[in-house]
Amino acid sequence: MHRLALVGKDGKMTRDTAPVNWAPESEEDYEIARVEMKKRFAAWCADTGSAVELDAPEGPIHYKWSFLDGRLTHWTRNDLAEIYTEIYPAKVMADKEELGDVMTEARAFLAFLAETDLLDADSEPIDMLLAHLDVVEPHFRRNMADPSLFSFGKRLWTAAAAEGVQIDDPEAVEAFMVDFNARTKAEREAVLGRGPAVLPRPKATGRVTAPGTRPRPKPSSGKRRKHKH
Repeated sequence: MHRLALVGKDGKMTRDTAPVNWAPESEEDYEIARVEMKKRFAAWCADTGSAVELDAPEGPIHYKWSFLDGRLTHWTRNDLAEIYTEIYPAKVMADKEELGDVMTEARAFLAFLAETDLLDADSEPIDMLLAHLDVVEPHFRRNMADPSLFSFGKRLWTAAAAEGVQIDDPEAVEAFMVDFNARTKAEREAVLGRGPAVLPRPKATGRVTAPGTRPRPKPSSGKRRKHKH
């Protein structure tokens, strides 16, 4: 655990707050850790001039907690391989041209952990982790393009997007769900494979709402910012 040091208006350090649990067991503790991690990442980006998306930690820490060991500041090569070659292809929708950004964000997240002393001492060395992302990247790109690896949810949202449904429009999603459930079993299975007879409304998977089954959000400018080397 790491304690948070607060700075008062006079610039002096105040007493520590309650420690952050970087290996949360409950959704409440996870939410506290998630918010604090992203605040620290945003501060690190500002200090270093890093121009990656400030939401970069969202994917890795969500999947680390929901599907792996839940230790948000402990990372190994196996963790990276599982998240980026198995979980992301199954759950995350991203355009082909965004895949390089995903890897850039992963590298920035690991660098942030190491440079702010958050990376657990029993993690694998940062140089080893960063080098492993170079090994993982071609497999990540190939698997992200392989529909056979898509989860039920990703197949659903991919089909909806392909039909022009605006995923962030609740009415459009509702209309799509009604239409999809009215299709023949063969038509539904052609999209989703063998599954439920009637498609349920989308709901969270894992311990908290998964960000991965809908498209990655784009910055307000409409263009993704590039990492400054």
